[in-house]
Amino acid sequence: MATRYDLVIKGGEVIDPGQGVRGVMDVAFSGGRVAALETVIPTAEARHSIDAAGKLVTPGLIDVHGHYFEHVVPWAIAADEACLPNGVTTTVDAGSSGWTHFGAFREFILSKERTRLMALLNLSSLGMLNPLRPGGFGPTIGISGGPGYLLPHETAGELMDLRYAQVEETVQCIRDHPNVLLGVKIRLDHSISGTDNVIPALERARKVADITDTFMMVHVARVPVPMAKVFEYMKPGDIITHVFHSAENNILDEGGNVLPEVLEARDKGIIMDIGAAKPNIGIDISRAAIAQGFLPDTISSDITKPVNDVGYIYNLPDVMSMYLGLGMSVEETITAVTLNPARAIDRDSDLGTLRGGAVGDATVLEIEPGEFSYDDGDGKVLEAGRRLRPVVTVKDGTVWTPPEPER
Repeated sequence: MATRYDLVIKGGEVIDPGQGVRGVMDVAFSGGRVAALETVIPTAEARHSIDAAGKLVTPGLIDVHGHYFEHVVPWAIAADEACLPNGVTTTVDAGSSGWTHFGAFREFILSKERTRLMALLNLSSLGMLNPLRPGGFGPTIGISGGPGYLLPHETAGELMDLRYAQVEETVQCIRDHPNVLLGVKIRLDHSISGTDNVIPALERARKVADITDTFMMVHVARVPVPMAKVFEYMKPGDIITHVFHSAENNILDEGGNVLPEVLEARDKGIIMDIGAAKPNIGIDISRAAIAQGFLPDTISSDITKPVNDVGYIYNLPDVMSMYLGLGMSVEETITAVTLNPARAIDRDSDLGTLRGGAVGDATVLEIEPGEFSYDDGDGKVLEAGRRLRPVVTVKDGTVWTPPEPER
């Protein structure tokens, strides 16, 4: 029999929310694209095959929030280290760089990684170059009893001085890097923006997004103003990240119910993203919201290198497993790392799906039983009885393999 395909993944349970597909099927790839999705594709028709029986096969996972400006931002991690081994084929750097050094970020980082890497530009020309508190993490303003980010008293976050928040230059940088820069990122946080600069920063970010016809992502963990005020400056397609944070001005009212303005924002088309750095998520708030049917639109890791005493950093399958343990179904979890993020970055025509002709990215996952623990910035712990473990990553129709160690 003549060879028609470069690769076929056989016998796995395919979950492709973009097509409404769930069932045991075979997936074939040719020329870096998805070539076929059928009940049976003979092994002899492909040069290579993967036996995925008893496992899940999904589109390549998409992480819309990570930090990869390695060697410049102190806690940034290499995308290929954080993503491809964990089934993530596409990711977005969430504001590590400002306009002053984005050219270097693109030339020396984005263009070198095998992971499909896009970015949001920080409104501040400084990007995220501000250091952490010497000696490690201290208690964060607004979080009681838990570790978190806090700047040294003698330094200032990137939005403490709005002279660095330059609209014209940020707009030009986004225009100069189409399809790579997706929009603008701001962090609203006591230690990063302070209180007085929250609204001016939102106004400037809104102007950048409108002029460039892109979107803005807004960090709201420890935001010094009510969420309703933030939503006033946001439009459909914008992203709230760290939506389940547990500091003041979070998404729940005093009775533990999701605030009506948060529900209205979701109905308006504002995207609700996890951003699961430990100081920026709350297990109890997540559980309460999910029990009320308020699910995240996108699950993301906010992955970095481990910094000082923060402990283990969650990769994307870890965060998926956490939210599976918090009450989301397998299909809801997969949707939040494939179809929904592909839509958020306006790439659902060719990413986040196994539709014929789409980019040839796929992830094979195993549901592994056991005893697994996940903790948050408040010291709360979730005990889970299963997790999602990445087994194989296919990027552009080729099985990803770890690089040979340097000699």
